[in-house]
Amino acid sequence: MSPKERPDAPDPDATLPAEERGTRSLDNPNDTARWLALADTALSRGAGDDVVAETERLARKEQAAIKRRIRRTAEKVKSHSKSKQ
Repeated sequence: MSPKERPDAPDPDATLPAEERGTRSLDNPNDTARWLALADTALSRGAGDDVVAETERLARKEQAAIKRRIRRTAEKVKSHSKSKQ
């Protein structure tokens, strides 16, 4: 029986440890809290100047967090591609 056929054998092609596989799409509680704060502000009654300003502040904060994650991922990809050359 080859290693791939045995159910208890580790996956020889896996790049992540078993306990880390499948966790990338799980909700981060911090992300959920930020999105809920943004939604609460956007859906509150009477969108005055203060509400619009708060919504804009929360949206910019979320956008900055997304950009940081993208930059981190891009740097990892860039360093991996350089190491393979």
